[in-house]
Parts: sequence; structure tokens; C-alpha cells
Amino acid sequence: MTLLMEGRGCNESHRTHRWREVGGFSVWALVLMLVSLWLVPGTVLAQEREPSEEPLSVEEAPPLDPSESAAAPRLIDGWREILMFGLDNEVIELLSVLRDQRERRLFPEIAELFAQSANPRLRQRILEFYTTMEYAGGESEALSVIQAHREVPGDLLLAAIRYVSAVVENPLPETRAALREVAEGTQITAAETAIRALGRRGGDEEIAPLVERLSDRRTPGPVRAAIILALGDLGATEAVDELLRIAGDTVEESTTRQFSADSLGRIGDERAIPLLLELAVGTDTMLRAYAVNALGAFRGDEVERIVINALRDSFWRVRVAALEAVARHDLEAAIPAVQFRAQRDPEGRVRTEALSALARMSDPRARTFLHEFVLGERNPEAMRITALQRLAEVDWRSTIPLFEQIVEAEQRKPQSRMMDQVGRMISTSDEVVPNAIYEAFLDHPNFIMQIYGIRAVGRHGIRALRERVATMSEAPHHQAVRRVATDALERM
Repeated sequence: MTLLMEGRGCNESHRTHRWREVGGFSVWALVLMLVSLWLVPGTVLAQEREPSEEPLSVEEAPPLDPSESAAAPRLIDGWREILMFGLDNEVIELLSVLRDQRERRLFPEIAELFAQSANPRLRQRILEFYTTMEYAGGESEALSVIQAHREVPGDLLLAAIRYVSAVVENPLPETRAALREVAEGTQITAAETAIRALGRRGGDEEIAPLVERLSDRRTPGPVRAAIILALGDLGATEAVDELLRIAGDTVEESTTRQFSADSLGRIGDERAIPLLLELAVGTDTMLRAYAVNALGAFRGDEVERIVINALRDSFWRVRVAALEAVARHDLEAAIPAVQFRAQRDPEGRVRTEALSALARMSDPRARTFLHEFVLGERNPEAMRITALQRLAEVDWRSTIPLFEQIVEAEQRKPQSRMMDQVGRMISTSDEVVPNAIYEAFLDHPNFIMQIYGIRAVGRHGIRALRERVATMSEAPHHQAVRRVATDALERM
């Protein structure tokens, strides 16, 4: 449903944090962060490049492996001092560094800072940091904000609610009570966000009050939409009759009808099938997409016929919904059409979803097609990479022969996106590959490829290659290679 929910006012999407301009940021904090980048293993600084190595672009440099982010003790101490004594804006910038490094050792200090700080912006950033890091120990901090919902700024309140919704699997009774109080309030954005949180983290006791509010025509439209989605999250069969009425009522707002179709699919009550079949071939394009996606929850000849036909729909979102349904039910009859969509669809997002669907299907024809697609040099490189990623996610072992063929074909090229992708995958996965693949990366002339190989060997403790890595920890190898090799040796 990711594509279907795009741009539809969904208030549960997390903010994407980017580095901001450094204006107003103290020189001391800036220097400390630059030092952190120098000290953290695996960081490749642009000025270290040697022209003769013909490296890939900066954008294609290997990402930091979280397993290599254990900073030196003196750096941790420096970060701890910023949390204890730094200016609020210095702490906020530090939280970005800790997030990027996936640093999890300073949660106690951060919690203490949250309790002491009166700065709502800083407290908001801490809750957002907890959310990004999926840290489940911050419920008490979030609860203190939600309980004071009438006094705190809106952005801070939303951060607290979103944290509970995203991370806290079994909220305390008092947390759920506080969410219910916000959900019944007059602040629309906070109310709908709290309702969605109750849908994700609440229980059966939430259903009756939500159904009652949904039936009340005085309930504001955004709140009704949030209630509909929450009832779907709760699997509320008690709401089916009202949801059917809304989805089939042409007077209702289009978004409300779409969300009702979606929730009917997630509830899975077969009473919804006739209406969803009707909506799936209607004139409302977005409603068709939601209905087709909802039909993916059901089985039956008529359902499968409508889903497969939807692969030809002129609206790309309907085709995406149909592909999701095809993969969910492993519809073998749809394989030729899905292959066609993967190769020929005019929308890149549909081609990507078609590749994902084929990777999830059990028919050998789907797997054979994807293998040939990955190796087909005439196919768009970005799509080949996507197919390789999806295959590896579903079945790593059967993807190894593809890795071997890619390495054999690409390792002599000074720059290769396919080789780069294999390197990223083997250096971050918990799964192993044959030593020959690691060796191909260690022997590659590009230092970035060498780093991938070293990280993979160190991550998996391949002792047969320890001596080879040891030679790379010394001159004349690139400084970044030597640093990563030293770290790998310590872990082996």
C-alpha cells in the first residue's frame, strides 16, 4: 500500500532528517564532528583519494557498516560531554551524528537530558531519534508529553504519539488512556495521529468507540479517515457494515471511500467481496486501485480474474495493486503478464513492482526470468540491480550463482554498478558467499571494492583470508583500506 497511500494525508509517515546548514553551529561542535568522521572506521574521506586508483564517485562510496561503528572510547566520552554540557543546537546536531552512526550506547544520557531539558525542540528531536533508532525504552518520556498535550507544542506532541505508534509494541494502560484523550480532543492533526496509534497499538476495547464516532456525521473528515484506517488495523469485523456503506456511497469523499476499501481488505470479511469486485472495475481510478489491492486478501476464481485483468489497467497505481495481489496469492496464471510488465511497462514503479512480484512467486519460470534479466546487459542497469536485490531478499543461496557470474563478467571493469551492488550486499548481509567472491573484491584495483571485500571478510570472520587482509593493513595500500583492514583484523 505504500504507493497507494502516497500524498493522501497519512500522518504516520516519519520525517526524513537531512543535514542542515551549519549556520549558528559552534566551531567546537563542528570540529568534533569532523574528528568523529575521521575516527569512525570505514569512513572514506575525499581528500584521501589517489588519482591513479580511478575510484568510483563519492556518491557510490560504500556505506558505513553498522557493525563497524564502534567509536573510540575518547570519541564516546566527547559525545557524552556534549550531551551533558553542550548547547541545545550542538546536541541536536549530535543526535544526527548518532543516528547516522547507529550509535546505541548513549541512550541513558539522552534520557536524562530529556528529563532535564525545557527546550521543546530538543525534546522533539530526542523522540524522533528514538523512533528512527527503534529504541523501545522511551515510553515514559513519550507518555509525559502526551499526558501534557494541552500545554506542549504540537510538533512535540506529534513526535511523542508517532514514537509510541511506531516503536512501543505493548503500550502501558496509562499510555493508551492518554492517547484516547488526545484522540477525543479538538486538535485535528493530533487527534487523527492518536487514532492511528490506537489502531496500531490498541485492543478490542478501542473498536466500539471508534465505530460510534465513524457513524456520527459530525465527526470531521480527517478524523473519520483516521478512524477507518484504525479499524482496519484492528481487524474490526464490527465495522464491516459501516465500511461497506461508506465505500459504496458516491456522496462520500473519495479518500474516505478509498480508505474504507483498504480496511475492508485488511479485515478480510468475505461480505466485502461483491462490492470490491464492483469498485475494481469502476470509473474512479484511485478507488479501483484500493479495491484491487483489497481483493488481494481474498481467494476465488472471480477475484483472481479481476486481479489479473487489472494488470492491463491504464492507471499505473491499479497495476501496482494488482501485482501486489498476484504475488500475495502466487498466481501462476499471471506470470506471463507480470513478465511483460517487468520488461515493457511505461512506468518505472510498475516495472519495479513486477520484479518484486516475480521474486516472491514459487513457479520456476519466475526465477529463471529474473536470473536472465539480471544477466542481460541490454536491460536497464537500475532494473537489473533491483531484480538482484529482490532475489537475494527472498533466497540468498540461489542468488550466489548470479553473484559469481556478475563478478566474473565485471571485475575487470574500473567502474561497475553491478559489481558495486554485489559488494554492498556481501559486506552488509549476515549470509556468506564462497571465498572466491571475497577474493575477487580484495584483488580489485578499485579501493572501494577492496573495502567491500575487507568488510565482508571481517564481518564473517573468514580466517582463511586473514593473512590476505593483514597485508592490506599496511602500505602501499590506500589509507582508507588500511584502516578498514585493521578493524577487520581485530574482529577476526
